[in-house]
Amino acid sequence: MTLSDDDRRTLEDSGYVLVRGLVAPERVGAALAAINSSLGRNGLPPDALPRMRAHTFCPELVGDAAILDLYRATPMAALAEAALGSGRVRTPHDAQIALVFPTPDAGRAPPRPHIDGLPRAQNGVAAGTIYHFTALAAVFLSDAAVPFSGNFTVWPGSHRALAAHFASNGAASLARPDTPFPPVPLPEPPRQLTVTAGDALLAHYLLAHSVSANLGPHIRYAVFFRLFDDAHDAASTEALADLWRGWHGLAKLR
Repeated sequence: MTLSDDDRRTLEDSGYVLVRGLVAPERVGAALAAINSSLGRNGLPPDALPRMRAHTFCPELVGDAAILDLYRATPMAALAEAALGSGRVRTPHDAQIALVFPTPDAGRAPPRPHIDGLPRAQNGVAAGTIYHFTALAAVFLSDAAVPFSGNFTVWPGSHRALAAHFASNGAASLARPDTPFPPVPLPEPPRQLTVTAGDALLAHYLLAHSVSANLGPHIRYAVFFRLFDDAHDAASTEALADLWRGWHGLAKLR
C-alpha cells in the first residue's frame, strides 16, 4: 500500500484520505461476527449506552484479534506508514467500536464538529488532560451509501484552521471538562462520507469531524484506531500547533 502524490495532497489540503475497498470482505466479516456475537451475549444495558457512544461499544472486544486484525493484518498498517513514516507508527493495542443505531425521527440537523480526546463526562478522559494523537484510522464495516446513514462527517481543511488557532491561542483551555469546540471559522461545509464495507479512512488528528443521524434501517458499524508517531509526546500540547509533526511520509511535498 502506497500513497500517490494526489493522495498526499488530499491529506495535506483536506486533512483526510478515503481508500476504497482496502480491507478484504473476510476481515470485515470476522469483525462483524465478533461484534454481533457480543451484542447477542451481552445486550445493550440502557444505563451503559451514553458511555458506549462516547467511548466504545463491546468493550471486551477492543483488544480482540478479529478487531485488531483490521489494522495489523490488512493494508491499513501500510497506509498509515506511508503517511507517518515506515517503522514510525506504534502498533495499536486497542480500538474503538463505533455503532450508530437507526434514529428515524432524528431529523436532518447538521452534525456538530469536534476533535477527539477532550475531557467529557462519558469518554474517560480526565480533566486537565488532552488525549491527543497523530492520526485517526477507520475501517467501515457496513455501507453508508447515502447521507444521514450514520455517516462519518468531516470538515475539509479544518485541520489547518485549528492548528493556526492553537498556534495563536494555545490549547490549554481544551483540557477543561466540556469545553466547547474552539471558535474557529471552518473553511468548508461538512461532508458526509458515503462508504462501502471495507473502505478505510486516514485522517489528521485535528480534522474536525462528527457523525450524522442514521435515518436508515440498518446499524452503521465502524472501527477506529488512534495512531501515534513513535516520537509523539502525550504530555505536551505543542503538536496541536505544529500541523505536520509526525507525518514523515508527507515531507517530500513540503
